[in-house]
Amino acid sequence: MTNPGNSDEWWKQYGGSGVSSDPANAQPSAGEPSSYPSYPSSPAPAPMPPPASPTYGVPPTPAPQANPYPAMPAYPANPSYPANPSYPGTPPGPGYPMGYQPYGYPAAQGGTNGLAIASLIASLVGIGCGIGAIAGIIMGVIALGQIRENGQQGRGMALGGIWVGVAWIVLWVLYVVLIFAASA
Repeated sequence: MTNPGNSDEWWKQYGGSGVSSDPANAQPSAGEPSSYPSYPSSPAPAPMPPPASPTYGVPPTPAPQANPYPAMPAYPANPSYPANPSYPGTPPGPGYPMGYQPYGYPAAQGGTNGLAIASLIASLVGIGCGIGAIAGIIMGVIALGQIRENGQQGRGMALGGIWVGVAWIVLWVLYVVLIFAASA
């Protein structure tokens, strides 16, 4: 803005009198008009502080009141329920009929029913006497029930033991009837 050597420049800008830019003419003469306007030399009034904010009454602090609601009762922890008992002969699950295994589950590894094997063997041995055929029929019927419950294999052998046993009994009955008919 100004040269540091001319420290009077700012005074001139704001209407200062008695200072000139020429150091030889530092004081203007009394008869010369000044190029700067002159202001009254009365002191400026002191600045007024801003008006204070109005003070209102501070609301009184309410006294603490008792809780109008009763305390909540303490509830016991979650009761434990017994697990579902497993019953024999329950189907494998909803949506899947018995005998079919759902995708992703291993097949039941029950193997072949032993009574189905014994039924077929007893019926075949019953050729010589009728007791083996009767035992084969009884074991075959029991084996079919077990196969239906457990999903085991051997249904064909159980049916074979039943049919072979029935066939041998029918043949023995026919043989006995023919023997008595021929002798009479």
